[in-house]
Amino acid sequence: MKSPYTGGEVTRQANSEELEFRGEKFTISYNNFKCVDTGKEFTTREIDELNMQLLHSAYRKEHNIPFPEEIKNIREKYGVNQTKMAEILGFGTNTFRNYENGDVPQLANAKLISISSKPGLFIDLVNDCDSLTEKQKEKYIKSAMAAHSNDEKLFSWLFTHQEPNEFSGYKAPSIEKLSAMIAFMALNSNFFKVKICKLLFYSDFCHFRQYGYSISGISYQAIPMGPVPHRYGSLFEFGAEKGAFSIELVKFPEREGERFVSSSNDDVLNELTTEEKNTLAVVKNSLGPMKTEDLIEASHEEAAWLENKDNQSLIEYDYAFKLKYPMVKG
Repeated sequence: MKSPYTGGEVTRQANSEELEFRGEKFTISYNNFKCVDTGKEFTTREIDELNMQLLHSAYRKEHNIPFPEEIKNIREKYGVNQTKMAEILGFGTNTFRNYENGDVPQLANAKLISISSKPGLFIDLVNDCDSLTEKQKEKYIKSAMAAHSNDEKLFSWLFTHQEPNEFSGYKAPSIEKLSAMIAFMALNSNFFKVKICKLLFYSDFCHFRQYGYSISGISYQAIPMGPVPHRYGSLFEFGAEKGAFSIELVKFPEREGERFVSSSNDDVLNELTTEEKNTLAVVKNSLGPMKTEDLIEASHEEAAWLENKDNQSLIEYDYAFKLKYPMVKG
């Protein structure tokens, strides 16, 4: 990007700043650009959208308001379309549709949506909805009972942070998204486990840096070899069992390695949006050709690792705005 004032160089900045939303003030990592020649600061439409996304995320976190993808997932796990879900919750269809598309719900509506995420409470809402037929009620109640038993214990063990927050990139964790990311990286490549871990880290954090939310919703941990998905071994095994990719054991003279092979199933990659695929492509093309040892060394220069390595802590996504490695700067 060139300066709109001089046509010269600019630098991107991220500083703590207090902004207001719905009468409340929140401190976020406010992003803008600075003209090197004049010192003048400015933003772009994309940066304004990023700052607004960060502000909305802070508000959602403060009031435990579900994020758009969560709202959609709640509805879909019961097999309910938008119109019927709006009826069950007592909203207008357009209102509910806008919530799934990113509008921040009012607090009363947010509480109802959160209540509906619990299958038992959702059943109560269904029973109280006068506009549903008895057949429809029976259908949705049956779906809610099935949802209650699906992988709850496994999900709670795999993901330390199960709801959107600063350690998940303000997205609910999704094994499907993570598996699709791995399949994308493994497609037509020869990547092993350590490199996959690094590419996932840079992809999720670069996406957060650009849009204000991660791709996978996965938490990352600072371990000696650099940032990695928390509990990556179990996550990778679970993704492979689902068929998104496979893991091949490759023997070398002095060691064995785990190579990732992408599934030929196009439905796996369809889990990713165009924006997410673009982020993954940039990271894969920029960092994929690097030697694994060099990529580890590069990740060791990141504040995300340096400031969390001593306790092997989970990494807050705000470190995305401090990414140092030049090939991934936007």
